[in-house]
Amino acid sequence: MMAASPGGPGSGTGSVPPRRRRPALTPDQVIDAALELTRAHGLDGWTLRQLARALGTWPNTVAHHVGDREDVVAAVVQRVVAMMPNPPAELGWQEWFRALLLPSRDIIGRYPGVARRLARDGATVPAALPIMDRGVGLLVDAGFGDRAPLAYGVLLNSAVLLVALDDDRRLTGPAPGEAASALLAMPAPEGAGPGWAAMRPWLRASVEDAVAVRATLYRYTVESLLTGLQADLDAGGPPGGVLPPGRRP
Repeated sequence: MMAASPGGPGSGTGSVPPRRRRPALTPDQVIDAALELTRAHGLDGWTLRQLARALGTWPNTVAHHVGDREDVVAAVVQRVVAMMPNPPAELGWQEWFRALLLPSRDIIGRYPGVARRLARDGATVPAALPIMDRGVGLLVDAGFGDRAPLAYGVLLNSAVLLVALDDDRRLTGPAPGEAASALLAMPAPEGAGPGWAAMRPWLRASVEDAVAVRATLYRYTVESLLTGLQADLDAGGPPGGVLPPGRRP
């Protein structure tokens, strides 16, 4: 006869209550936990073992539901991109990119490391494809022609890389305002002109509120890019287009 397992059926008088079965783990729960770890430590700041510990399970259980660490990271990036808006096309191309890029800074920035991954892999993230399709389509409709994908890349890459730079500063750089304080303490370079004087109010503002100054830089970058692209559109772009002759439609 097979011996009864401790605490299992037939193990005694029944005075020990049966263990409650833990609810089954789901892929969404794994990604939720990975998002929280990313928010706290950055996308590269946690291991699969730490993720499993946060879920109260084992790494091989996480792998069973989602995959290895790279699969979990891809799922985190996918989830964050799915939080980004895809504004209605009726806005027109400039207002559409403002409505996409300005709120996306805070969305992506809540999860340090996602921006750098997006800058590298953005075109292959499934949740980014509807955004890309609408954005490039609006640029085509506006008259950019074969330059539309380039214009889209300039806008998205510039915005995402600024967020990635903020992530790097937050995770590994000096404290906010520290670099500006160091610059303010430096003597003016020999023969300094009006540029040095013009920098000082911005450096002081960075010391007082570095977060606000970085937000201003981001918005100014977006607006400058939109202005420059409008000028390119008005000028008709470079003669002969931008694609090599053999690859033009």
